[in-house]
Amino acid sequence: MAERHMPPPLRFLLAARRSELHGLEALARSCDLVVRIGALAHALQKERGYSNLYLCSADARLQPALAGLTRDAEAVEAEVRQLLDGLAADPGNARARLLNGIAYSLFRLDELAGLRRLVRDRRVPAEDADARFTQAVGSLLAIVFETADAALDPGVARNLVALLNFMQGKELSGQERACGVMGYTAGCFSDAQKARMLGLAASQERSFGIFAQYAEPDALQCWERIQQQGGQVRRMRDVAQRTSAGQPVDAGLAELWFDLYTARIDAMRGLESLLAQALAQRCAQRIAEARQELDDRRLLLSRYADHASGRAPSMVYGVHGRVVDAPPPDGVGGELERPILDMMREQALRMQQADDALAAARGALDETRRIDRAKRILIGRYGLTEQAAHERLQRAAMDGGLSLADVARQIVGQAGDG
Repeated sequence: MAERHMPPPLRFLLAARRSELHGLEALARSCDLVVRIGALAHALQKERGYSNLYLCSADARLQPALAGLTRDAEAVEAEVRQLLDGLAADPGNARARLLNGIAYSLFRLDELAGLRRLVRDRRVPAEDADARFTQAVGSLLAIVFETADAALDPGVARNLVALLNFMQGKELSGQERACGVMGYTAGCFSDAQKARMLGLAASQERSFGIFAQYAEPDALQCWERIQQQGGQVRRMRDVAQRTSAGQPVDAGLAELWFDLYTARIDAMRGLESLLAQALAQRCAQRIAEARQELDDRRLLLSRYADHASGRAPSMVYGVHGRVVDAPPPDGVGGELERPILDMMREQALRMQQADDALAAARGALDETRRIDRAKRILIGRYGLTEQAAHERLQRAAMDGGLSLADVARQIVGQAGDG
């Protein structure tokens, strides 16, 4: 029986499955964007790090390598822009917040051409160049946040949460690399730089902790290996905290710090690629499963409708028992005779279970957003550093016997009331 000749309840049951499939296909396209953005963020992180080293060291021999990294970043950016152009031409079901985030990110990327000229001519302080690159990378990660928040499949959502938090931790690592280059080049770290280093380390720990909650076992094993190889970086963190104007260190340590941390970030990029690959595979697997489920359901309902077409309508939608006691002549058996409302209830239950799993995954995204917002409120209200704001949140959580997320929720809520 053709689908258009099925009874309306059966047609809408199939329409619901098609809607799920279309949602998965749209999510797969979004995940492709996430993978491309991850590549662009990494390219900009490399360029930012080398720009910092170039500006701090004033070594002209670094310029050719920096120019090569700029070309690499521009090539990846061109691929991302092409993908975004297609999304602008046909936004489909893209959320307005995602499109708005893309607009902001493109604005930041457009600024990079002028910044690169200033860096090449050494007409911009290292701190300013670092901040502007960081704004561009941050705008890209915000797009990933919106993509993860729109995920409709719990398995894909878990992969996205793991990838997003790892990308965020990796970006914070890049910022720490840049801050370390500036401090070591000067021979000592100021109090503000020391506080920033501590704050970046604490924020990394939080991001990587959420990643670990949602990552697959093979990704966790890879992360454990990276952690084991980070001993020298951790020791140089400690050295940075002990420096002072009266006890400076050799400025040559800046290049050692840069090389050690670059090796660490490159290893993170390998794991980031592994996470992106797992995300793409999960999307492809779910789409294949959804297509097969749709085909199976279409065939089953078509045969069910054919089988029941000669009976009273109430027999098709019966809730209790079998339609007939004897096996049907076409041999399809009890599966064909199962009441149609049972199918609907099964589908509704599966959707509810998916919603529950999604809510848990999205909770991690909301928690990260809320903590970051609470820190910004404290920084703006009391003029604190990021590390001091984080420490104030931690103290409030310990004093009140609450989680960090609960304290952040109270601060954000009070700010909203105000």
